[in-house]
Amino acid sequence: MSTITDSETRENRSNEEENRSAAFSLSAPVRLVGFWMAIALPFLYLPLLAAGLETTGQRQTFLLLLVLNVVALTVGRRY
Repeated sequence: MSTITDSETRENRSNEEENRSAAFSLSAPVRLVGFWMAIALPFLYLPLLAAGLETTGQRQTFLLLLVLNVVALTVGRRY
């Protein structure tokens, strides 16, 4: 039977803190990009809507932009 020593406990906590810090440092830029994409993407709708969604390609492009905007809103909502 093994016991966990204080130094092992401290080392485990240190590793957990490093993992959290790394995850936070990566999530902040992703949230930033998501936030600004959510703001910028609707401006790409305007030319499509002004020209009309007459062709299949225009409709697909509009739907793609709409889905990307929802993803960006979800990712950047806590920025």
